[in-house]
Amino acid sequence: MAITGAMKTIQCESPCNFMVKSHDEKELVEIVKTHAKKIHNMNMADKDVKAMIKAA
Repeated sequence: MAITGAMKTIQCESPCNFMVKSHDEKELVEIVKTHAKKIHNMNMADKDVKAMIKAA
């Protein structure tokens, strides 16, 4: 995997506390959308996931 930028992270609120880090924003979006659907039964738009991204 090529490094595409600075390390970024997204974390679910408590009590879930799911957290993912990646250099690849597209990867973060896909992982979080999958997590939201499987664990929280939520469909998230890419823009909503991107709004959750923070610098690691």
